[in-house]
Amino acid sequence: MKKTAFIFLISFFSCITLFCQTTKQMTWNGKQREYIEYVPESYDAGTPAPVLFCLHGLGDEMTSAFNAFGFKKIADDHGWILITPQALNATTIIGSIGTAWDAGVSVDASMFGISGRIHVNQGVDDCGFLLAILDDLIANYSVDEGSVFVTGFSMGGFMTNRIAIEHGDRIKAVASVSGTIGYDIQESVPVTPINTMHIHGNADEVVSYADAALTYNSYKFVVGVGAEATVDYWRTANGCDEEPEHTIFDDIANDGLTFERYMYKNGENGTKTCFIKVNNGQHDWYYTPANDIDYTTEIYNFFVSCMNETSVGETEKQHAGIFPNPSDGIFHINAENVNHTDIYDITGKKIIRISDNTIDLTNYPSGIYLIDILFNNGKRICEKVIVR
Repeated sequence: MKKTAFIFLISFFSCITLFCQTTKQMTWNGKQREYIEYVPESYDAGTPAPVLFCLHGLGDEMTSAFNAFGFKKIADDHGWILITPQALNATTIIGSIGTAWDAGVSVDASMFGISGRIHVNQGVDDCGFLLAILDDLIANYSVDEGSVFVTGFSMGGFMTNRIAIEHGDRIKAVASVSGTIGYDIQESVPVTPINTMHIHGNADEVVSYADAALTYNSYKFVVGVGAEATVDYWRTANGCDEEPEHTIFDDIANDGLTFERYMYKNGENGTKTCFIKVNNGQHDWYYTPANDIDYTTEIYNFFVSCMNETSVGETEKQHAGIFPNPSDGIFHINAENVNHTDIYDITGKKIIRISDNTIDLTNYPSGIYLIDILFNNGKRICEKVIVR
């Protein structure tokens, strides 16, 4: 009895120290699986929380995705639940290739004197694993089921595209970085239109920009479709405009890189397809101030731009409002205890942060803007305003 109580106290105080960062296990598809569940201190059961899945790359592990991507601060600041799952080890004809997702990635086996293709971790059913985690969250927390997001790097990017294709009806938006659509699923038809973002460097030597040629040790395999083909796949599937809004980011950092954003809008159900091309970019996760943009921030801003009013609890709406709306650029927040407010343009780019209850957009173009209000108690509200 004393031993049980002691273990409970250790777990309790660890939860407080780490704001409930817990490594969890479940049996899925006959295999023992692990994932990190992070419920931040800012989580409030009275306000349904968005959920963000972060998927690591080939040969990597969940702790790297949790620590390296930088989404923990997003979770802390905005009350999002963060999940970083662990992929299983994959063994092929060339031996173990480390941890890998069942992402629809395969390679031509003819170079090994075998006909057909070698499929990486085929049948593991990682899509089912991720959705099982989501179901567990829904059963135990107040979850905003209309604000579930998935992002991943490299092999995690391939997995991100797979779950979007096969289960976009449960995902609001995805963002893949340096990982495209796997060879095995390139002809698949998405279950529904879904907001998508893809980021890729055109000098990537690990997953090539042109044709998704994966370099592993001394081998080179084409494992999927290229970066631009991935974006075109989603633009077409979503029914977005053929011509994008093109933005060139300010070239400030002395890093030899330039960044461009192509935003395809007006897809079915209001979906959009975003592409950030990194000129001279390698297989890396870029961030400020070393670089001109921060991948984590760009992904978060895109996800926020995809959220709608169903992401806000009706009770919370009754205690805050923005007026007049539309206006000529001056808006007032009718609420108390506002910590700060971030304003984004329709592409998801943050343009200003304010610390009082007056929003001044008179120096910005007419159009729709997204208002993200964070309260002192950690609650948040997202609204849209129109500048005439």
